[in-house]
Amino acid sequence: MRISKNLRQIVLLVLCVLSFPPSSIAENKPPLLWFIWDLPPEFIVSGPLKGQGYADKFLDFFIDNLPEYDHSIQHVNIPRWSREVMGSNRCTAHVWGGFFPDQLMLSKPYSFTPPQMAIFPKRLQQRIGPKGTMVSLEELLKPQDLKLMIVGLNFSDKAKQSRYPVLHKYIAPYIGKTNLIEQISHSNIINLRLLELGRADFTLGYPTTVTTQKRVNDLKGEYIAYGLKEHNAYKNVYVACRNNAFGRDVIEKINKLLTAETLMKFLSYHEEWNNRDEKFRDTTIEYLINGKKLKNVIE
Repeated sequence: MRISKNLRQIVLLVLCVLSFPPSSIAENKPPLLWFIWDLPPEFIVSGPLKGQGYADKFLDFFIDNLPEYDHSIQHVNIPRWSREVMGSNRCTAHVWGGFFPDQLMLSKPYSFTPPQMAIFPKRLQQRIGPKGTMVSLEELLKPQDLKLMIVGLNFSDKAKQSRYPVLHKYIAPYIGKTNLIEQISHSNIINLRLLELGRADFTLGYPTTVTTQKRVNDLKGEYIAYGLKEHNAYKNVYVACRNNAFGRDVIEKINKLLTAETLMKFLSYHEEWNNRDEKFRDTTIEYLINGKKLKNVIE
């Protein structure tokens, strides 16, 4: 049987393609799994503003600028993160230092979380003081007639890791007492509606917590956030990967991306949520971009 010239060419082309290994046809990229959690305005995992948190945008930037990896994203709560972060080819885009020392490789710091605040419903303003008052967490807890509600203090007892590392020593003595309520849930922050319902008198949050919950959760009540005498620190934020060859390679590439231009872009993502807070802006520029050592920035 005679085969036409065109058919012979097609057969030869197919045989030629089949003779090459799959990796030469479609590039095999190493997988890279990123962990995120639900903590607006950092990460927003549901609702109309899904993916619009400032750390969502940090992560988008890293993914867009590391095309050599096959990226995927996993939503976890913090206890699950602490159990799974040491798996292969896993990184976290927005995490404090100090977790799993020597086991996680950290990038250069590229952002901060601002000092935490005590948040009260407005009905308690007369007792606590006018807006702008600095309060002491230690003094608020001593009388034991004001109930503080927090997310579970220690998310990894075995690793001795806390959601409130700066304030831990002030809160820990009240574990088990009636004026400290540890909420057991998958959430990483207290819903302020619980204060409005009288479940507690105050909680801990950030300067953005009230405005964010009004924007994301359609929160209705009125609340006041008071600065804490015990917490005036901006805490460094890093990319973290397992401290192995793969993780060190990712971190080296991340560090090269953290130019002054990138850091200013990241600052703009924060400012979509923090009303262009001047202290946050000045701290970012002085510490991260100008390299000035500041006493109110901690590892």
